Amino acid sequence: MRQQLLNSNKTERIIVAVSPELKAAVANLANTRCVSMSSLITSMLADEVIDSLDSQAGG
Repeated sequence: MRQQLLNSNKTERIIVAVSPELKAAVANLANTRCVSMSSLITSMLADEVIDSLDSQAGG
């Protein structure tokens, strides 16, 4: 499921407001992992969705 979420055609946008400190922290984390901020955030969102679905299925 994770691969399906990450590899599907990305046509939708989510816009969020963050503090400069959070933006810098995410940029630093993305740089450390050698990925773009967009792919890091997308991956984190996919992981949360999967965890949520697993929790719902388990009880």
